[in-house]
Amino acid sequence: MNSEKSERLVSPYTKLGCIYDEVMSHVDYQHWAKYIQKIIRKWHPQTKRILDISCGTASLLLMLDSKKYELFGFDLSYDMLKVAQQKFDTSKFPISLWQGNMISFRLRHSVDIVICLYDSINYLLNLVEWKKLFDCVYDVLCDSGLFIFDICTEKNSKKHFNNYFEKKSGDYYQYIRESSYNKKDKIHRNRFVIYFDSEKECFVELHRQQIYLFREVENFIATTNFKLLNAFDGFTFNRGNENSLRIHFVLKK
Repeated sequence: MNSEKSERLVSPYTKLGCIYDEVMSHVDYQHWAKYIQKIIRKWHPQTKRILDISCGTASLLLMLDSKKYELFGFDLSYDMLKVAQQKFDTSKFPISLWQGNMISFRLRHSVDIVICLYDSINYLLNLVEWKKLFDCVYDVLCDSGLFIFDICTEKNSKKHFNNYFEKKSGDYYQYIRESSYNKKDKIHRNRFVIYFDSEKECFVELHRQQIYLFREVENFIATTNFKLLNAFDGFTFNRGNENSLRIHFVLKK
């Protein structure tokens, strides 16, 4: 890596979006899609419309059955969406994508399922923002619709990403990732330094995620209009707990 390049701070997923699929190549999106569809078959088998909040490069949406469902997605990052739109032919995969904010959105029509996955909700740094998200979701869901989201837990941050360092490269880029977890403020921080062969500068992205305790999330849900159907230890139908690495919550309107 060329350490002589000057650094420029950019917003999260501005430059990471270009290489996100390669950085996340270890993720089995098909496994994620199968799990979500199991939840849908169990609690809302009549589902027709699915909205993916913070859909990123639409990898998960592409794993869902576009012949069975109408699929929609939005993300705050325009750069992630540009990659998403290059990945599929809209005539074969009629997925509607747009840029949007998870704490302030509306739809012209209701949907049966809203998903917000891969700890996207952890980017909301306080429960005031959570309430804005939940209100938006409630408004766009049909009666008895489901809201499915997940969180990364404190145990996950402590076990896998505290003082974590990663350096990798691809055909036209290199990046460094440094991760840390502050137990006092419960903030998980990721610092990405991204180098492109064609760029004179390198780019720095600072990502902050708030880590919430399981009981905090349960207590918050109890203050909303949603009914908590269950909270599962990642990718299972076993009850989640503070020792889970990831917890999937299934809520009903």
